[in-house]
Amino acid sequence: MYPTGIIKKIDNLGRIVLPKEIRRKLKIRENDELEIFLDSEETILLKKYSTMKDLKKECILYATILNKETDFKVMFTDKDKVTVCKGKNTSLFVGEEISEKLIDIIEKRMICNVNMASDIKVLKTGENLYPKIIMPLIVDSKSIGSIILFSDDVERVVKDKEYELLKFVASLITTKLEI
Repeated sequence: MYPTGIIKKIDNLGRIVLPKEIRRKLKIRENDELEIFLDSEETILLKKYSTMKDLKKECILYATILNKETDFKVMFTDKDKVTVCKGKNTSLFVGEEISEKLIDIIEKRMICNVNMASDIKVLKTGENLYPKIIMPLIVDSKSIGSIILFSDDVERVVKDKEYELLKFVASLITTKLEI
């Protein structure tokens, strides 16, 4: 930990305001959730909460199945980073920041069928992954992340059966969280 030099007062409802500079640096947006930890008797830690990190084991399993059944590379993201990625040469993507365009797609809750060559960059680094389907994960009307099928083959098209399997996996994840 390092000191920021910022001191805030707690209001009569027990709230403090996180300064804009800190929110911007940590990419904390309106309605993001923060997890509260007590480190010692005098220390409170706030950590950006990711529902997708809690589902990592399930996502690994579902990504493995989707990759095996569809032969597409599969990526799960939260609203900031790649949490799980399965397929040949994809392990380096885990932990990478996602692009502003993908964040916008997730926030707008729109399924993107990008079967044609697309200018949608998935990662902030701009690496061209050729996404085919981007499906936001929505729980209780709140976007928590996305599932993406992508391929090295620009011409590859998602078939109806593959799309239905992707929808099924998305519903398994979101239903688990709604229960």
